[in-house]
Amino acid sequence: MSTLQKAINWLDTYREVAFDLLRMYLGVGLFVRGVIFLYDASAFTTLLPAGAGSLMTSGAVIYLVAFVHLVGGALMAVGLYTRIAALAQVPVLVGAVSVSLAGLFGASQSFEFSSLVLFLLVLVFVYGSGRWSVDHYWRRTKSDFRKALDRFYQYRERVFDLLRIYLGVGLFVRGVLFFSDTSAFMDLLSPTASPWLTSVVLIHYVALAHLVGGAMMATGLLTRLGALVQIPILLGAVFLVHFQSGLLEPGQSLEFSVLVLFLLVMVFLYGSGQWSADYYLFVRKTEPDDVERTSRARAILDREDHPEVVYEPAPPPAAGGVLTAPAVVAEDVATETQRLTRDHPLVVAEAKYSAWGWFLFLVDVTPRPKEIVFRHIKTGEIVERSQDPEVLEHYRYQ
Repeated sequence: MSTLQKAINWLDTYREVAFDLLRMYLGVGLFVRGVIFLYDASAFTTLLPAGAGSLMTSGAVIYLVAFVHLVGGALMAVGLYTRIAALAQVPVLVGAVSVSLAGLFGASQSFEFSSLVLFLLVLVFVYGSGRWSVDHYWRRTKSDFRKALDRFYQYRERVFDLLRIYLGVGLFVRGVLFFSDTSAFMDLLSPTASPWLTSVVLIHYVALAHLVGGAMMATGLLTRLGALVQIPILLGAVFLVHFQSGLLEPGQSLEFSVLVLFLLVMVFLYGSGQWSADYYLFVRKTEPDDVERTSRARAILDREDHPEVVYEPAPPPAAGGVLTAPAVVAEDVATETQRLTRDHPLVVAEAKYSAWGWFLFLVDVTPRPKEIVFRHIKTGEIVERSQDPEVLEHYRYQ
């Protein structure tokens, strides 16, 4: 198995960690926003629509919002009383969505940003803390309500699917908006923006990437590719467009762009989940016999004090020349003395892929290997190589 395959398998095995990282990122971001509101009250008032009432601009409201973001963000970041911290901020974000509704998909992006953060807060409240949290290690008596919510924990891997779908739909709508009205793209740029940033070619590339890439992410079809084509756009938005304005930019465009960039990188790393077209079209499981064979070989290596454990000779090849895993017996004969063939208990199969195959792995498509190498797991000696089509297909998903 290649290093790339191992990395992808590791990420898939610990898929729920992605949501822990997202919770931490969101908590830190809200904490920083609370600090900004305390440091500069105008950073809050500029987010309000013209004609906002005196109550909304009062110091009491500003400091209350800042306190909720500051304390709640810190608790979410470390994973302490996570659900309470998320729930406390939901009313604030509901209010932010309401006041920014008039600028739906406008230049400020406040509505999109507030809606995305609100969606993430709801997910955090429902699914709670993960393994990387104080809540996970701090055992305390659980209320009936918390026990009921903890039932959702077994579905935490699906959280990332929901996030992927939400983000894909949002980017798709943004692409439609750019195609229907190019001024929606121009409004995001500063008046002194470089001419190449306002070129028709770039506008159409951004619109097409959001449109097609967003649809791919929403449906989970070639998900990593759909995220990858949009990462350069968000990098440009962060460092070439909004970075100079900083976090005090009225429209929150920098925060929004950084958050979307972070989410796109996470989607690219973790790929599609079970709620995706990729899973039903391209994902296959390793043959059970192959898993058992490899596990047995590694178990023998770990048992240095039992050299007498050997395997019976392998049964005849099945149709197509594919060998099945041998069975274990105990005899006073060392396994290393057996003749090295592909059916030897310490010989495992490794699928080798081309550069194009590696790329297909990145987009959640399992390609056909170019070669199967049978290698002795202890010495590293190559026993046999095969390019037989049936053997290649048998070990394709190993």
